[in-house]
Amino acid sequence: MHTCTWYISSSVSDVLAQVIKDMANALRSHSRNVDLDVISAKDYGFKSLTERVRNIFRKREIWHLFGRAPVWWRIVRLHSRTVHTLLEKSSWAGWPTRFFTEGAKTGESVIFPVFDPLSSYTEDGTKAVFTREGRKIPEGDYDVVDITEKLLRPEALSGIYIANGTGPREAMRAGILTMRGVAIASEKSGYLDEILGPAGYFMIRDDDDLPRIIRQGLADRGRHMAISARHFLKSRRSHERCTDSLISLYRKVISQ
Repeated sequence: MHTCTWYISSSVSDVLAQVIKDMANALRSHSRNVDLDVISAKDYGFKSLTERVRNIFRKREIWHLFGRAPVWWRIVRLHSRTVHTLLEKSSWAGWPTRFFTEGAKTGESVIFPVFDPLSSYTEDGTKAVFTREGRKIPEGDYDVVDITEKLLRPEALSGIYIANGTGPREAMRAGILTMRGVAIASEKSGYLDEILGPAGYFMIRDDDDLPRIIRQGLADRGRHMAISARHFLKSRRSHERCTDSLISLYRKVISQ
């Protein structure tokens, strides 16, 4: 039995924190070899000072950090082996790991996130173009919904998401939206290729493409693409693959 604590730092967005919690559920469900605790910095303030100090000094085989290291992380590294997973560029504070092979360097391990489907069935709402702050959407006969602060809505959605960037954060967001039923449009992204497949999203070559892509994304082609991308994502980022990648990583770290 491996003992493990996950710490989700305050630098981790709510979007990514939900993915990490889904990964924890996958690990608990598919492996009896890991005793796992999950601590979120955003919930830490509700704990007493005594409990927080006790956690910091609690020796475990593995402490797994997601996001930037807190100031007390150096204490954890004195008594336990540490693993560190990042999306952005920063100094490593443990065994270096990524969520994608895209961008990973020699010596950095890759673990597979999971994107869980809706917990209950709901009817698709009105089709819309979903976007985030900073992405300009051409005017048209359709609703435009800014989901900058609303991504974690639990209900099914219908329409197309116009990504604002090609990095790992946008890929994570696109993965969640794909499981909500939304088609994705983006500039070429190696991160999206990994989770949706090269043919799993509309390719934006320049802004002149957007009116055509939006029209197709709101029609049957967008619905079919969303279904295909969802199947691709579920097969390549399953609970089993997530669990296997984590167990393999932890065994490697413990054996060092």
